[in-house]
Amino acid sequence: MDLALAIDFGSTFTKGSLFDLAQQRVVGIAYQPSTVESDVAIGLHAVLARLKQHTSHDLTRVPARVCSSAAGGLRMVVVGLVPSLSLEAAQRAALGAGAKIVGAFGHKLSRSVLSSLAAARPDLILLAGGIDGGDEETILHNARALAELGLASPVIVAGNQFVAEDCVSILSRAGRNATLAANILPEIDRIEVGEVHQLIRELFVKHITQAKGIERVAQELNLVTPIIPTPAAVLRACQLLAEGPPKRAGLGDVVIVDVGGATTDVHSASNGAPTRPGVIRRGLPELFLKRTVEGDLGVRINAMTIVERIGADAICDFANTLHPGGLNADDVRAYAERVSDDPNHVPRGAQEAALDAALARSAIRIAIQRHAGSVKEVYTGAGLALVQYGKDLGDVSTVIGVGGVIAYGEHGEFALQGAVSTPEAPVALIPNGPKFLIDQSYLLYGIGLLAEEFPDAAFDIASKVLLPPSSSSQLLPPVTPA
Repeated sequence: MDLALAIDFGSTFTKGSLFDLAQQRVVGIAYQPSTVESDVAIGLHAVLARLKQHTSHDLTRVPARVCSSAAGGLRMVVVGLVPSLSLEAAQRAALGAGAKIVGAFGHKLSRSVLSSLAAARPDLILLAGGIDGGDEETILHNARALAELGLASPVIVAGNQFVAEDCVSILSRAGRNATLAANILPEIDRIEVGEVHQLIRELFVKHITQAKGIERVAQELNLVTPIIPTPAAVLRACQLLAEGPPKRAGLGDVVIVDVGGATTDVHSASNGAPTRPGVIRRGLPELFLKRTVEGDLGVRINAMTIVERIGADAICDFANTLHPGGLNADDVRAYAERVSDDPNHVPRGAQEAALDAALARSAIRIAIQRHAGSVKEVYTGAGLALVQYGKDLGDVSTVIGVGGVIAYGEHGEFALQGAVSTPEAPVALIPNGPKFLIDQSYLLYGIGLLAEEFPDAAFDIASKVLLPPSSSSQLLPPVTPA
């Protein structure tokens, strides 16, 4: 038996999955409420004890791969020049590496902005700004401001290469930990994030997992690869599913929507090229792998925000599709207030199940419209033209749903319909007719941890555990709560 162990130190749960690579199956799954704030080892030991019920092997000797988003994950502040250019590129670079952005600041950093930056308590700062040969003054000003601020957070400098070394010197002379990287926006129409991604992950291991005790406890395992942020593992899974293993076809363009209590995250693997004839692309070029995090769209803590964004009447219409005629806008507001006050609330009865699904569908609709691009009619010298900004996800073949309201709610497929284009929003370039799959056992992180070394096994395991909404898996062992 060729076993592989995957561990995810999450903010809410520590999760473990045991895979048989030879037979391409899941041997066992376990989870335990996270214990990062007390002793991260407690959660790990509980998970390993449950997984041990599924095998006679010594799990401390099984090759292990680990990811983490515990204690808030990798908290990053990004600093750029123009919000729609270098700052946007910096945010994409940070999110693509698996970070949680706790602050994004453009132009020259003022005293009030510096106070906000310090209050954000970042683990890491990404300093960008200026194409190569472009503006020099702003990034130099911001380097001096960060040097004087006195934060211990490491800084990656990835801006105008004509002065980037000067920025590193300014920060280093002030005792700051500064690292030089290639400019993430060397030209106005080119984004380069590979080196920044690598540096972010290295600093994540060096500074974050050490500080939170995760690296120490991971030494109890047979760790065979560096620890990475959990969102980076999910992006790896997204890429593998879209492209397929070497010499094999994948699913085509893929979108993953993860609906949580506080946020709704969207991952996409797609080049985003126009699917409509005659469309002109403008704006920053899009990365094949893209991740966005909507911090105002959660079906518990931020339920009232969803109501404000899309309207109680619209959510009521969704809910009444599932629970005909029994609900009004006041019911929507009352339920949203209830779950905001009690994030652990579990729906009781058909009416609350319908409201939960309606909130999830609304969150997905807003989140994917923000993630995707849009098309607009623009008058040019040659006449009327269609201009695309951002990614066109119209040809996405598969949308994968993650999160309790999708995996365990009564109306997961209904909620996922929020990711599909409608006549009411013709300018939003979201999927037209995708199929739906659900990650019922929260295994995408494990698929991602295996993807680079064992792409065939990871892809085949994913094909077995990612299921259509109407299916129930006979291939998974019972999920074991610790």
